Amino acid sequence: MTHTFFLTSLGAAILLTACYRQGETPQTEPEPPVDLAAPAAPADPPAPDVDLAPVQDRTESTAKRADIDWQAAQADFATRDISSDDSVTIANITEDPQVPVLLPVGPIAPASVTGGERPKVVPVADGYYASYPGGDYDMEINGTDRLVAAPGRGLTATDTDLRFEETMIGAQVSFSRYGASYIVEFTCNNARPNETCISEEEAIAAVNELLVARTR
Repeated sequence: MTHTFFLTSLGAAILLTACYRQGETPQTEPEPPVDLAAPAAPADPPAPDVDLAPVQDRTESTAKRADIDWQAAQADFATRDISSDDSVTIANITEDPQVPVLLPVGPIAPASVTGGERPKVVPVADGYYASYPGGDYDMEINGTDRLVAAPGRGLTATDTDLRFEETMIGAQVSFSRYGASYIVEFTCNNARPNETCISEEEAIAAVNELLVARTR
């Protein structure tokens, strides 16, 4: 009797356990273990050790040599209004210049004022440089055949009006003529604060007196 009751209880317990397990939420499949010994994924390759050319800015300027109107320069050279006592000296220019050479008629100050220093004219690859010592100011002239213009714009230079500007050391006048570009600088000697050694009218007049001293 006791043995039969024990078997009956055991069977009931097994049946209840089976029913309970059927009502449970099924277990998810466990993730596979991570293999710590596996090599890491390769990183991105390093950038090549080279200098790359920068991308050109669309607003960047482009340089070009000017087309010089030598016929106009020759015509002005042939009609210069100078007396036999005046002289326009060219120094160190033995070959055809790159641009028409504009210079003052003779020194701008006597040798007694300049301490014996004389004017000089030096050719450069794109034009010429001239230096004229003076009293209140020294004059320097730069002529070049280089044109600078933004892309999409014309590079053919035309004659322009004289443009006067004051500088930290004096003043300058810039302009274009015969297709070439010129800058005439006036460097003040013994300049005083808030005072200039040359007025706009005087600078413009000095530039207007420049003559063609050499052409092709």
